[in-house]
Amino acid sequence: MLDVHREVLPNGFLLILSPDTSSPDEVKLTRALHRASRSDKTAILVDLSLVDTLSDEVIDLLLAYAFMLHAQERRLILCHVPQPAQHHFLYLDAASQPLLVPSLLDAMQEIDFMVSPNQAPWPGNTRISR
Repeated sequence: MLDVHREVLPNGFLLILSPDTSSPDEVKLTRALHRASRSDKTAILVDLSLVDTLSDEVIDLLLAYAFMLHAQERRLILCHVPQPAQHHFLYLDAASQPLLVPSLLDAMQEIDFMVSPNQAPWPGNTRISR
């Protein structure tokens, strides 16, 4: 029961989920994650700000893609995870856990750091690698 809007970013692939009453299952999300995972992008961002709840199927699907992307040295980043679903993504082993961030800006900063950890992702940043 989700609709998925896709946006290709310079270093990532953004999926924005929104409620959809016409779709009985998560086929659209499955297709969008599959397409995004086939890209050469280092991260897939999933914005959940428009949804209030996540079904067990959506949670399982996101966890499966987090594991698969981790095996490929890529990252699944979840933004605005609904409070009732957050516990499903916490306290997992590192290979299974997606990165949870509070906003898309935080996700973009994380991607910038993944792409170039020795460089500042934006002017004025003082991040230094040791």
